[in-house]
Amino acid sequence: MANYGVPYKGSKNKIAKQIIDANNFRASQVKEIVTLFTFENNKLEIAKYAYRKTVDKQNYFQVNDAFTFSSSKDELARFIRDNR
Repeated sequence: MANYGVPYKGSKNKIAKQIIDANNFRASQVKEIVTLFTFENNKLEIAKYAYRKTVDKQNYFQVNDAFTFSSSKDELARFIRDNR
């Protein structure tokens, strides 16, 4: 089966992390990046990874809008609380 240029999950995560490492972001931009992922666990991984590179951490609550499940929102809130 052909890939047609769509990166595998691992590649997509790796590319996102490389971009995050090389830049700083606003919370609204992190939200946009997170919405590019389909699976909740991948969204959460990227949201946590990008937190340290976010310049307006006080607005990080905006990233919650990218999640479907309240458990993911709760986990992100715990992560933020533990990493302030």
